[in-house]
Amino acid sequence: MANYQKSEAALAASAQLIGIFAEKIRRQIIIALGNSGDGLNVTDITALVNISRPAVSHHLRLMREAGVIEMRSNGVEHIYYLTLTAPLKQLQMTFDALAADYQPVTKQSD
Repeated sequence: MANYQKSEAALAASAQLIGIFAEKIRRQIIIALGNSGDGLNVTDITALVNISRPAVSHHLRLMREAGVIEMRSNGVEHIYYLTLTAPLKQLQMTFDALAADYQPVTKQSD
């Protein structure tokens, strides 16, 4: 029987990221930012995902806390852009731990 302790720790460390990618609006924001090149401001993001500005700000805050996006100031305007290197590395480590622990159940033939 496999011991999933490493997988459990890896999944716990990645839970916030998994939640970020699980939410449809946040996936839409990620795609919009990825397609933007230099990033987008809240007004642009609001228009693209068609939700209220406060709702966009809420999602952006969660995404910043998870390290999926960053913000830079351009005068009074805030521009958001993707920073996926560290989050993707974290998820890869999680999937690697799961793969290392996983032992498929084999069917017994009659």
